[in-house]
Amino acid sequence: MSVSGVEVLIVGAGPAGAALGLELARRGRDVLIVERAQFPRDKPCGDCVNPGAVAELERLGVAGRLRERLAPGQLRGWHVEAPDGRGFRAAFGEGDEGHTLDGWAVRRRDFDAALLEEARRLGARVCFGMRVYDVLRAGERVAGVAGRQGTASREARARFVVGADGLRSVVQRRLGLARRPPRLRKIALVGHLAGSDRDPGFGELHVRGRRTCGYVALPGGGNVTVVISQDEARAIGGAPRDFLSEALSRFPRVWARVSECGLEQDVMVTGPFDRPVRRPWSPGAILVGDAAGYYDPFTGQGIYQALRSARLAAEAIDAALSDPGEERGALRRYGRRMRIEFGPKRGLQRVIEAAVSRPGVMSRCVAALSQREGVAARRLLRATGDLAHPATVLDPQLWLLTFLSTTHDR
Repeated sequence: MSVSGVEVLIVGAGPAGAALGLELARRGRDVLIVERAQFPRDKPCGDCVNPGAVAELERLGVAGRLRERLAPGQLRGWHVEAPDGRGFRAAFGEGDEGHTLDGWAVRRRDFDAALLEEARRLGARVCFGMRVYDVLRAGERVAGVAGRQGTASREARARFVVGADGLRSVVQRRLGLARRPPRLRKIALVGHLAGSDRDPGFGELHVRGRRTCGYVALPGGGNVTVVISQDEARAIGGAPRDFLSEALSRFPRVWARVSECGLEQDVMVTGPFDRPVRRPWSPGAILVGDAAGYYDPFTGQGIYQALRSARLAAEAIDAALSDPGEERGALRRYGRRMRIEFGPKRGLQRVIEAAVSRPGVMSRCVAALSQREGVAARRLLRATGDLAHPATVLDPQLWLLTFLSTTHDR
């Protein structure tokens, strides 16, 4: 089987691929999205759409339709607890004209399916069940992909190929765009409550030693995620649900909910996450979402990166298709804009990881973040919620005053 004559072929139908397909179809481009899974399908994720990502959905023109269809839970902010038991709670805050800036709590299987349906509504075509294993080339340019659908081999040729196929992107690997193997080696186990739980409107993050536990209430349930070092991964064996249950029992606030509602049978495992790229493009191809580079899921910015990178990629691809002679310039601008957009966010993620991985430092930081009426905590939430530039958090004067207040209180 073969497909030819497609303008843009997108590998992966998750948020990055669906958002890009939606935007390009709206611009009148012929788009084919190929996806190995059948939708709806679950994904190992914290099931959070932060306020910055909700704003991107507004820009795409689909937030209202998705909100009506999904009825997502309200995510007002986060409660963070350090290894010594101290914690702080902060909201994302208010935007222009006093509007509350909330995120969404919604299960990925529902969110992804609904966003993909919006792309199809606007004209993007979708082919399920195709597992891509290589890219096709015409000279130095990417000219399509090769894959299998069932037992049949399949080739799909296109003027432009997009790798939206996640952390272990086949497109990224075949193009040799990875910068290095992962150094930060973490594994996440993701499960869901088997029953409904009260909805406090705030997610929770708890740090105990080298483990982190996240919880967020969902419509009709809740998401529980435990992140461990890869050194512990061998202990998971073939029983991820048993391992997750034992791990959750060490986080009393979350374990109380699990004990009351129970866990669904299926538990997902993913990682490691640290996957930088040399650049997010090659002649005839672009990477978006997690395939374009990722570091650490602690700050919950994955869906924002997917949607924002898709919007930047749509501009670059549309420009390249309109004037093939300007393709390389459009791709270089895309790479530059991605560095400008996500470089500072990676820097903030690294600072947070440096604190989280050191219990004493984490406890001191949490104590500091609860001082001065929570000014530093609110800035941190706004930055990690993709509502403010990371520079607003990485302000030496802010932290000097914050730590001085902690010392004074002692």
